[in-house]
Amino acid sequence: MSLAWRKYINFLLSGLVVFGAVLIFVVFSLAPDKGYLGFGSFFISLFLFLLCLFTILGFYARRRISNNEVLYYNLRTAFRQGTIAALYATLIMVMQAARLLTWWDAILLGLALIFFDVFFREKK
Repeated sequence: MSLAWRKYINFLLSGLVVFGAVLIFVVFSLAPDKGYLGFGSFFISLFLFLLCLFTILGFYARRRISNNEVLYYNLRTAFRQGTIAALYATLIMVMQAARLLTWWDAILLGLALIFFDVFFREKK
C-alpha cells in the first residue's frame, strides 16, 4: 500500500499530459466560431488540465511542508483544493469570455470558494 500514492501521482501526470495534448489540439484545431462546441471543449479540457496540475503541485507542496512524509490525507486535501483552484481559474476565464468579469466578481468568487472549502473541510 505504500506505493499507492505513486500510482495516484503517475495517473495524474499521465492525465496532465493527455489533457495538455487535448487542450493544445482544441486551441489549434477548433475555431471559436463553432459556438458551444469550441468553447465547451476548451473549458472542459482546461479544467481537467488545471485539476491535474494543481493537485500535483499541492501534493508536493504539502509533502515538503510535512517533512517529506507521504500522508494519504495530503492526497485528499490536495485533490479537493486542486479542484477548487481549477474551478476558480476556469470560472474566471468563462466570465471573461462572456465579458462579465470585474475585479469584485473575481474577489467574491474567490471568497465563496474559500468559504466552500472551509465548510467542507474534513475533520482531522
